[in-house]
Amino acid sequence: MEHSVDPQKPRRTRFSKSKTGCRTCRFVSYAAYGTGARHVKCDESPGSCRRCTSSGFKCEGYDLERLPQKRNPAGNTTLNDYRFKLLLPDKTSEERRFFNHFHSFTIPMMNGWLDHRMWNRLVVQMCQAEPALCHAVVAVSALQEVSETAGRAVWSDDMKNRTHRFALYQYTRSIEQLTTRMRSNDPTVRSMVLLCCLMFIAFELIRENWDQAIAHLHSGLQIMGAEKLDFHDLYQTFPAFDHEVEQSLAAAMVHLDLQCTNFGLSKTHAPLSLALLAEEHGRWPVSMDFESVQDAWFMRDRIFLQFCTFHGFCDTLSAVQIAANHTLLSKEQKKQQIQLVNFAQALDRLEEKCLQAGTMDERNRGSVEILRMHHIFVSIMIDTCLIKSAAVIREVFNGRFVEVVDAAERIAKRILEKAREAGPRPTLLMETAIITPLYFIVEKCCDLVLAERGLAILESWPHREGIWDSTLAAENARSTIKDVL
Repeated sequence: MEHSVDPQKPRRTRFSKSKTGCRTCRFVSYAAYGTGARHVKCDESPGSCRRCTSSGFKCEGYDLERLPQKRNPAGNTTLNDYRFKLLLPDKTSEERRFFNHFHSFTIPMMNGWLDHRMWNRLVVQMCQAEPALCHAVVAVSALQEVSETAGRAVWSDDMKNRTHRFALYQYTRSIEQLTTRMRSNDPTVRSMVLLCCLMFIAFELIRENWDQAIAHLHSGLQIMGAEKLDFHDLYQTFPAFDHEVEQSLAAAMVHLDLQCTNFGLSKTHAPLSLALLAEEHGRWPVSMDFESVQDAWFMRDRIFLQFCTFHGFCDTLSAVQIAANHTLLSKEQKKQQIQLVNFAQALDRLEEKCLQAGTMDERNRGSVEILRMHHIFVSIMIDTCLIKSAAVIREVFNGRFVEVVDAAERIAKRILEKAREAGPRPTLLMETAIITPLYFIVEKCCDLVLAERGLAILESWPHREGIWDSTLAAENARSTIKDVL
């Protein structure tokens, strides 16, 4: 009996795949040429690969730093690897892993209690089309992992950590790509450049490289076209809405510059003077209403802008100078007090509207709680800015100081408890939360017991809120109260 022999199937020609070659040979997709991803053996010639150049492809060069692959732990809720390969087909596995981390952990942490369109949608969407932004995002995420693992800031001169070196490499690639992209006349370039500036600021803040962070902020404000603010115009308009870029992006830049006011590093805040106060031209606060919690945060920043400027100016005046110009100063104080009343009433109406609509979820409740704490804090600082007697301040305002510390304690406890359940403890926020209020209350309250409570809250949660660092704030405040008390 003859046995039939199955015809052998034709074997596919296999090529060795490169895992150490140039980026083009390893993974860059050339769908436009109908070839798909190359995945061929790279000859690794110095400078650029001859296999690429001889085939008419642009060699993307070699990665100076690569990391071993890590598997996501079972049950991880982040987007799966397959989706990220579709989302970022021209990125390495380690770049996709850190982008995954940024999307799933860093954005919720930096975004905090707000639903900023910039963080939730704009950044992720633009990363697909803008290599400079994608590399910046990967750099921040990688450096954040180093910081969380070490439990401290990343020191600039610590080059032993491979992930730190990888983050620096991504940071450098982002700057290189950005330099090339800025030559374009594409109208979307400005928004992309500002997003990169924000990523660079976050990167340098994690490294505690304050000078570079401020330099990136000033560059961003210059690109945005920010000018010196008119103090009196702030009763009518918010400067973040005067620029032809995404509002939440402009607001983020203005907010960071606002934080710089406390350190005398603001790019847009002109010093206040008695002559400038006298030129108010009858501009008074107007009533306000909020359509969303984010609207309330924008208005809070407008109030913060005036508070920081006026309070800082009053701090430079002696009791004699305040008495001599009391009519002018008290008029401005009254205007800011009216604005704070309007803010509190608008916040009450917003909360009632959200409750009726059923939209008062956990995030919105947390946001409103922080806004109310900020309102109490700013109200105290405005009410006390013309009083130079520490004894009077302590006797009259101690109960309200306690309110701020109690609220900050509840907020910090809630955030840390949620972090223990849902993921890593937040260490990098881009919004003001508890550090600024606690720092000023500790300095102002003239009550050692209450000051120690405030310092304990700051020290229990090491983190950053934009320019402010909780550990440095606690150290400076403790030094101040030792001298005073």
